[in-house]
Amino acid sequence: MISKLARKYNFSQAALKLMESYLSNRQQAVAYGGKTSSFIKIAKGVPQGSILGPLLFAMYIDDLPQQLHMVKVHLYADDVQIYLSCDKTVINNCAIQFNLELSAIKQWADANGLTLNPSKCKCLIISKRPVDMESVPDILIGNEKIELVESAKNLGIVFNSSLTFDNHIRATLGKVYGMLRCLWASQSFTPQHVRLLLAKTYLIPVLLYGCELFANMDSINKQKMNVLYNNIARYVFDRKRSDSISDYAKQISGMTFSNLLDFKSLIALHKIITTGQPPYLHEHVQFSQSSRTKQLKPILHKSLVSERHFFVNTIRLWNTLPLDIQKIRSTSLFKQQLAIKFS
Repeated sequence: MISKLARKYNFSQAALKLMESYLSNRQQAVAYGGKTSSFIKIAKGVPQGSILGPLLFAMYIDDLPQQLHMVKVHLYADDVQIYLSCDKTVINNCAIQFNLELSAIKQWADANGLTLNPSKCKCLIISKRPVDMESVPDILIGNEKIELVESAKNLGIVFNSSLTFDNHIRATLGKVYGMLRCLWASQSFTPQHVRLLLAKTYLIPVLLYGCELFANMDSINKQKMNVLYNNIARYVFDRKRSDSISDYAKQISGMTFSNLLDFKSLIALHKIITTGQPPYLHEHVQFSQSSRTKQLKPILHKSLVSERHFFVNTIRLWNTLPLDIQKIRSTSLFKQQLAIKFS
């Protein structure tokens, strides 16, 4: 590992010696039930649970994208995602290219002393129309087949083959309702300010995690999420099912649930615009040529599902904002002014 990092980053000899002393001659043992195993030397890898571990690992594998030529790749810790877009009529050729790239990944992993686990790998085909899974050639790592799935979790978000996010919303609703039921058990002897704090730190973040991706969801899913949001407000403000809840629900975030979804989407877009990060998202943001406006060019789309996607929906929202808000560069000031507009 040290020699590879030295070649890639041109570290000084002093830095290399410091890192070598940190990584070399380490031992580990297992303690269980009051007993400890004998120590063995660690021949490779980074110390588990260390602060430097994730950084060193990220540095060690960051040349992986250079081995790939036909796909786009995202790295997050030890999670690697590769993408390839093609017309449905040439999906067989796409599978062949995909397998070539997977072969390159395996060769790179073998050369770097890393082990791939095909049983934990998933292949998700995203298409406007259903794809006959039986007709798709096997996707392989070495000689092991990767499972073709209709939905897969990616950093806590469940993506399905049509990008409707129905699976994710359904799973989120179940999880938050379960959490809410647990809190209801102690509602009568929990002060209101504590219930509000629990809602803001324990329930709402789970409900809205990744909502920028599905904020423009269909009316059925939005109604289900709005009902849950109202039930959270009933828990916080001790309201019965028959009581009007709209004004109370608004007090949780200072705006309606629908406006809250738009608020979070616009905050995400503002960060992409002002920071230029990540580049693969920023490249989709283009301003109109007029010097008197900060309007964004709408994203062309053909289907209702596409209309609900982040850029199509959020760029439309952006273009309805007053010019003085669009021009704000500060994230905190943008949030403040946007909250006033949506309150």
